[in-house]
Amino acid sequence: MKPTLTRKMRTWYGLTLTLRFYGTHWAAVGPLPPHPQLVNMLLRIGLSKEDSVHLQILHELGHLQSFPIMVLFGALFFKLSTPLWSTLLALFLLWEVLSEAYVILREGRNYFRIYGIGRGIDRY
Repeated sequence: MKPTLTRKMRTWYGLTLTLRFYGTHWAAVGPLPPHPQLVNMLLRIGLSKEDSVHLQILHELGHLQSFPIMVLFGALFFKLSTPLWSTLLALFLLWEVLSEAYVILREGRNYFRIYGIGRGIDRY
Protein backbone atom coordinates (compact mmCIF):
# COMPACT_ATOMS: atom_id res chain seq x y z
CA MET A 1 0.00 0.00 0.00
CA LYS A 2 1.39 3.38 -1.02
CA PRO A 3 0.90 6.50 1.17
CA THR A 4 -1.45 9.18 -0.13
CA LEU A 5 0.32 11.91 1.86
CA THR A 6 3.80 12.12 3.39
CA ARG A 7 5.11 14.82 5.72
CA LYS A 8 8.52 15.13 7.35
CA MET A 9 8.16 16.58 10.86
CA ARG A 10 10.57 17.70 13.57
CA THR A 11 9.73 17.59 17.27
CA TRP A 12 10.68 20.13 19.93
CA TYR A 13 13.20 17.60 21.33
CA GLY A 14 15.02 17.21 17.99
CA LEU A 15 13.55 14.00 16.55
CA THR A 16 12.78 14.15 12.82
CA LEU A 17 10.38 11.53 11.49
CA THR A 18 8.19 11.03 8.46
CA LEU A 19 4.42 10.83 8.90
CA ARG A 20 2.69 8.75 6.23
CA PHE A 21 -1.06 8.82 5.66
CA TYR A 22 -2.95 6.12 3.81
CA GLY A 23 -6.26 7.72 2.89
CA THR A 24 -8.06 9.20 5.89
CA HIS A 25 -8.12 6.06 8.02
CA TRP A 26 -4.51 4.89 8.43
CA ALA A 27 -1.27 6.62 9.44
CA ALA A 28 2.30 5.57 10.12
CA VAL A 29 5.17 7.27 11.93
CA GLY A 30 8.76 6.73 10.91
CA PRO A 31 9.56 3.06 10.29
CA LEU A 32 6.50 1.80 12.21
CA PRO A 33 3.69 0.02 10.37
CA PRO A 34 0.42 1.86 9.68
CA HIS A 35 -2.19 2.06 12.44
CA PRO A 36 -5.88 3.00 12.27
CA GLN A 37 -6.65 6.60 13.22
CA LEU A 38 -9.76 5.75 15.24
CA VAL A 39 -9.87 8.77 17.55
CA ASN A 40 -8.73 11.09 14.77
CA MET A 41 -11.53 9.84 12.47
CA LEU A 42 -14.19 10.31 15.15
CA LEU A 43 -13.03 13.83 15.94
CA ARG A 44 -13.11 14.89 12.28
CA ILE A 45 -16.61 13.65 11.36
CA GLY A 46 -18.48 16.34 9.45
CA LEU A 47 -15.43 18.47 8.61
CA SER A 48 -14.36 19.34 5.10
CA LYS A 49 -11.66 17.07 3.69
CA GLU A 50 -9.15 19.93 3.71
CA ASP A 51 -9.78 20.79 7.39
CA SER A 52 -9.88 17.12 8.37
CA VAL A 53 -6.53 16.32 6.75
CA HIS A 54 -4.93 19.45 8.22
CA LEU A 55 -6.06 18.54 11.76
CA GLN A 56 -5.15 14.86 11.30
CA ILE A 57 -1.58 15.82 10.43
CA LEU A 58 -1.33 18.02 13.53
CA HIS A 59 -2.90 15.32 15.73
CA GLU A 60 -0.32 12.74 14.60
CA LEU A 61 2.43 15.32 15.15
CA GLY A 62 0.93 15.87 18.61
CA HIS A 63 1.62 12.21 19.40
CA LEU A 64 5.29 12.77 18.56
CA GLN A 65 5.49 16.06 20.47
CA SER A 66 3.98 14.52 23.62
CA PHE A 67 6.03 11.29 23.54
CA PRO A 68 8.48 12.35 26.30
CA ILE A 69 5.53 13.16 28.58
CA MET A 70 4.08 9.72 27.88
CA VAL A 71 7.38 8.08 28.81
CA LEU A 72 7.31 9.92 32.15
CA PHE A 73 3.72 8.87 32.84
CA GLY A 74 4.53 5.28 31.82
CA ALA A 75 7.41 5.24 34.31
CA LEU A 76 5.12 6.68 36.99
CA PHE A 77 2.47 3.99 36.40
CA PHE A 78 5.20 1.34 36.44
CA LYS A 79 6.53 2.71 39.73
CA LEU A 80 3.03 2.67 41.22
CA SER A 81 2.64 -0.97 40.09
CA THR A 82 -0.76 -0.40 38.54
CA PRO A 83 -2.29 -3.33 36.63
CA LEU A 84 -1.11 -3.56 33.03
CA TRP A 85 -4.58 -3.24 31.45
CA SER A 86 -5.43 -0.09 33.38
CA THR A 87 -1.99 1.37 32.71
CA LEU A 88 -2.30 0.82 28.96
CA LEU A 89 -5.84 2.22 28.86
CA ALA A 90 -4.87 5.30 30.89
CA LEU A 91 -1.79 5.92 28.73
CA PHE A 92 -3.81 5.54 25.52
CA LEU A 93 -6.47 7.99 26.68
CA LEU A 94 -3.92 10.47 28.01
CA TRP A 95 -1.92 10.35 24.77
CA GLU A 96 -5.02 11.04 22.68
CA VAL A 97 -6.00 13.97 24.91
CA LEU A 98 -2.48 15.41 24.83
CA SER A 99 -2.33 15.06 21.03
CA GLU A 100 -5.61 16.88 20.55
CA ALA A 101 -4.56 19.52 23.11
CA TYR A 102 -1.48 20.07 20.95
CA VAL A 103 -3.76 20.60 17.93
CA ILE A 104 -5.89 23.11 19.85
CA LEU A 105 -2.86 25.03 21.13
CA ARG A 106 -1.21 25.03 17.72
CA GLU A 107 -4.33 26.16 15.83
CA GLY A 108 -5.79 28.53 18.40
CA ARG A 109 -8.97 30.25 17.20
CA ASN A 110 -8.77 28.48 13.86
CA TYR A 111 -9.55 25.19 15.64
CA PHE A 112 -12.77 26.60 17.02
CA ARG A 113 -13.62 28.24 13.69
CA ILE A 114 -13.26 24.88 11.93
CA TYR A 115 -15.70 23.30 14.37
CA GLY A 116 -18.04 26.31 14.33
CA ILE A 117 -17.58 26.95 18.05
CA GLY A 118 -17.66 30.39 19.63
CA ARG A 119 -19.13 32.43 16.83
CA GLY A 120 -18.73 36.07 17.73
CA ILE A 121 -15.69 35.38 19.93
CA ASP A 122 -13.61 37.86 17.91
CA ARG A 123 -15.55 40.85 19.21
CA TYR A 124 -14.09 40.44 22.73
